[in-house]
Amino acid sequence: MALEIERKFLVQNSFLPELKGGERMIQGYLSEKPSVRFRITGKIMVLTVKEYYSEGRRFELETPGKRITEEEINKLQELAVSPPIIKVRHKLEDKQGLVWEIDVYEGENKGLITVDIELPREDYPIQFPDWVDGRNEVTADHRYSNINLGRKPFSRWP
Repeated sequence: MALEIERKFLVQNSFLPELKGGERMIQGYLSEKPSVRFRITGKIMVLTVKEYYSEGRRFELETPGKRITEEEINKLQELAVSPPIIKVRHKLEDKQGLVWEIDVYEGENKGLITVDIELPREDYPIQFPDWVDGRNEVTADHRYSNINLGRKPFSRWP
């Protein structure tokens, strides 16, 4: 069984290195429980099924990428249970060989930058780069989940 241990943090923008490239993606959800997510990068779509256990731990199963048409992209967005979000994902590898995935949100979530890290085990000691706000973990804060950012975008927060 594919078990994923992932934690999410806010970014200290003033320390963030210059980000170049990245993958722009549209992300939406076809179901909340279990979570059935589509992610579209260019014309390639990936479906992911997730079941959440405890904060940061979950079952995850992902399909291989499939080329889809513009009509199919539009239809998936129509079928989504909440408005899809748009973000650019940048990946930076640290000295431990862990990959930090930095999400720079667009549209109504513009201004929000989060970073995820997948860990080999729950008690794995994290060495935070300067640009990660290790005191500001948002893994358990449901406002920062992508499905909820579609429902109530960052720009509408008080």
